[in-house]
Amino acid sequence: MNDEELKAQAIQDPGQTERLIAIEASRARDKRKQTALIGAIALVALCIVVKMAPVVLSAARALKLPWSEIGTTVGTLVSTAAVAGLAWWAKRKLNAARGGSATPQNPPENRSEGDQNQVGTS
Repeated sequence: MNDEELKAQAIQDPGQTERLIAIEASRARDKRKQTALIGAIALVALCIVVKMAPVVLSAARALKLPWSEIGTTVGTLVSTAAVAGLAWWAKRKLNAARGGSATPQNPPENRSEGDQNQVGTS
């Protein structure tokens, strides 16, 4: 059923209305938890980057490479970003090779199992 059919059915049956409201409240709660978790992870990652950047740049400068200090700094930052991007790309490829998660491009075999949108029709 699509959203319009669910709404029409909910209008006719008060029990379905309460169930639909509970489903929507659960979705909103899950979305807030996910957003808070992503924000916390991003904050921790930012703190790590801010604290570690001077250490990495200092270590790179101590190598006494044959080019300028600015070149060493820029090269370090660019290569670090490249390694992070490569790791992200490799992780995506490995997840895709293992079957990955259920996405709109890769739906699960049986959509009725564990579907939050499913409203019982008895």
